[in-house]
Amino acid sequence: MSRSDAQVWPWMLAASVVGGGVIVALAALSRAGAASLPSPQGSAPPRHQGEPYSALDVEAAARMLASENPRGSDRLHIEQIWTQIRSRKPGQSLFDRITAGSGWGEQGKRTPPGRVRPVATTEPASNRFRTLAHSVLRGERPSTLPGARKFFEPEQQDRAFAAAEAARKKRAAGGVLTAKETRLLGYHRDANQVRAEWSKSSRYVGTIDGVEFFT
Repeated sequence: MSRSDAQVWPWMLAASVVGGGVIVALAALSRAGAASLPSPQGSAPPRHQGEPYSALDVEAAARMLASENPRGSDRLHIEQIWTQIRSRKPGQSLFDRITAGSGWGEQGKRTPPGRVRPVATTEPASNRFRTLAHSVLRGERPSTLPGARKFFEPEQQDRAFAAAEAARKKRAAGGVLTAKETRLLGYHRDANQVRAEWSKSSRYVGTIDGVEFFT
């Protein structure tokens, strides 16, 4: 689950390798002023010839890793990327799947005219996560959890749900909620309830670093 507030979109194109020639990054995320640019909307730009993915596909996957369990192992992060690869609709890019047309932001939220984001992309990507995303998208890091399409962290879910329940009681008593408490109001289920709901149409396939994966 996402642990941070939304960050605005930094425009960049990552370095890509095409037949031995290097396409140098046109802009770095760390440069001043990049964070002031608006969130992206719409589809990813055309892919480089010979590559099955675009620079924005890599960036979207890397930002997801930076926002969802960033301290997890490479094994966890590889499977998280694969859930989104498998969940794409026919012809849909990985960037469009991860952002749902709503740009970077919190999981479960949307920026019109986009749809609800399936995962969080609030945090800027690191070079480590971009490198791992490149490797997965090149087919160098296969999945070991066949069919996994979604994931959640039970411990985080329970913490967020408990905080949400406390916030609802505070509001009912006439208290004024903080911005964080207001965001937590979106949590209406604990981990056991999530499992029960998902199990109606999905199958549990494994746990990595405390994160559970379902088909």
